[in-house]
Amino acid sequence: MAKAKKTNTKATANKAANAATKLVETVAKKAEEAKSKKASAKKAEATTDVKANVVLQYAGKDLSYDELVQNAKNVLKYDMNGDPETVKKIDLFVKPEDNKVYFVMDGVEGSYDL
Repeated sequence: MAKAKKTNTKATANKAANAATKLVETVAKKAEEAKSKKASAKKAEATTDVKANVVLQYAGKDLSYDELVQNAKNVLKYDMNGDPETVKKIDLFVKPEDNKVYFVMDGVEGSYDL
């Protein structure tokens, strides 16, 4: 009877090894699927980005978004002695009725005339 237990133990060990191998294969497959889904999502996200161009037309003036941002950076650099290269966030508030652009760059407030 001792032999029967050995064979039974061997069979159980083989079953456990097979189950472990299947588990590893399943986990690897799921990881690959997740990686593939992430790549597909990033690709889809990248293709849906649209480049917008904003131009303010007021009182015979045409000012693009890039010009408004650059003017704010120039005011920060030359009038306020700040470093526009380190700015991470810019909020612009354009008020044509006041002929002004107000801005906040990383918590620093300023303004300039249109």
